[in-house]
Amino acid sequence: MDRRFLLYPVTEGGTRAVQCTARVIYASAECGDSLSEAPCHKPQYGVSRRCRRGELHRSRGQVLTVNGDKAAGAVAARARAGASRALWLLSGSFFLVFLGGGAFQQFVGPYLRATYHLSAGAGALALATVYLVAFTCLMFATYSIALLGEYGALALASLTYGLFAAVALVTGNVVALVLVAAVWGWGASVLWTAGTTFVLDLAEAGAYGRAAGTLYTGVYVGQALGVVLLGMLTGLLGPRGMAACAAGLTLLGTAAALCLPRRRHARARPRLLNPLAVLASPATRTAALILLLSSSGFGLLLGVFGQVVSAVYGLAAVGWATAGFYAARIPAGSGGGRLIDRLGRRPVLRTAFLAAAGALLLAAWLHQPALLALCAPALGVQAAVVPVGLATWVGDRAGAADRPHTYAAVNLWSNMGTGLALLGGPALLSGLGGWRGSFTFFAVIFLTCAALASRLD
Repeated sequence: MDRRFLLYPVTEGGTRAVQCTARVIYASAECGDSLSEAPCHKPQYGVSRRCRRGELHRSRGQVLTVNGDKAAGAVAARARAGASRALWLLSGSFFLVFLGGGAFQQFVGPYLRATYHLSAGAGALALATVYLVAFTCLMFATYSIALLGEYGALALASLTYGLFAAVALVTGNVVALVLVAAVWGWGASVLWTAGTTFVLDLAEAGAYGRAAGTLYTGVYVGQALGVVLLGMLTGLLGPRGMAACAAGLTLLGTAAALCLPRRRHARARPRLLNPLAVLASPATRTAALILLLSSSGFGLLLGVFGQVVSAVYGLAAVGWATAGFYAARIPAGSGGGRLIDRLGRRPVLRTAFLAAAGALLLAAWLHQPALLALCAPALGVQAAVVPVGLATWVGDRAGAADRPHTYAAVNLWSNMGTGLALLGGPALLSGLGGWRGSFTFFAVIFLTCAALASRLD
C-alpha cells in the first residue's frame, strides 16, 4: 500500500477505534513493520511501543552525550581560566618582590658605603652570602616546603627579600647583615623551588616554556623597573628612604602571594639532596654544569662588569650600562619560552650562549670600549633564556610528585656559579691582566655551555 494513504488524518469526530487504528498504522509505517490496516492488534502495538522506546532511549543518549561533552568542555575552560589567573597572580607577586627587594641587591654595596661607610667588600660579602646560602639551603628546600606547605612557603620566602633592606635601615653591623643575607638566601632557595613548581603544575604539557616565560618576565620587568625606580628614589628620598620603599614593595608582593589559590598536589617524600648525586647521571650532569657555568654571567655583571664600566666610563655610567642587561631580559624571557616550546631547548640555548660569548670576545679583542654596551644585553638574553630552559627541562623530565626535588637538585648549581663569580671576580681582574683577560675567560665559559647545550635532552 502506498505510504501516503497510511498517514490519513484523524478528526475529532472519528471513533475511538478508528483513532487507535490510525495511530498503529502510522507507527508501523515509520518502523518498517507490516503495512496492514488492521485494527490495533497486540503484536503490532507491541512492536511499535518497543520501537518508540528505542528511539526515545537513543535520543536521550544523544542528548546526554552532547550535554556531557558540553559540560566537560565548560569545566576544562573554567580550569584553564583559573590556571591563567593563578599564573598572572603569581607573576604579579614576583614582579612586586623583585621591584623591591630583588632590585635592591644592585644597591647593596653603594647603600652600605653611603649610609654606614662600609667598604665595597662588605656589600660583596653580603651578596655572596645570599647565593652561597641559597646553594646550601636548596639541599633541604623540599623539607622547608613540606613543613610550611607550598602556599606558606611562597609567602614567607617572598617576605625574606625585603628583610635585608628593612634590617639595613637600622643597623650597619656586618655580622647582622650577613646573618640576614643568609635568611635571604634561604628564602631565595624556597621561593624559586616552590614558585617554579607551582607554574609547572598550572601549565599543560608542551606549554611549559610559555608558562615559565610569563613568570620570569614578571621578574625581569620588576627588577629592571626596580633598578630605575630605586635609583630615582635615592635622589628624592635619600638612601634610607629608598631602602624603606624597597621593603614596602616587597610586602605588596607577599600580599599578592597570599591571594594565590591553595592547590594540593601529591609530592614525593622530602629528602636531603646530595649536590654530587646529580653528576652521576649524564642528563642531570649536563644540566647542572650548564647552570653552574652560565650563572657566572650574572655574577660577572654584579661584580667585574660594573668595575670595568666604572673604570672606562666613570661611576655615573654604571647605571645605563647595566640597564641593558635588565632590559634585554624582558623580551628574552617570554620570547625564549615560546621559542623553546616551538623549536626545542638545544637550538635556543646554544644561540644564547654563542651570542654572549661573541659579545665578550668582540669587546675584549677589538679594544673598543664602546663594545661594552653590547655585552650587557647579550648577557641579559643568556641569563633570561637559561632559567626558562631549566624549567621546561624539569617539566618534561619530572612528574608533579618529583618536580620540587628535581628542580632543587639542579638549580643549586646556579647559585654556586653566581656566588663564585662574585667572590672570584676581583682575583680574575688582577690575575688575567685586566678586564680583557677576564672577558675572554667568561667567553670561553659560555662557549663551553653552548657545547653542553647540544647534548641536553
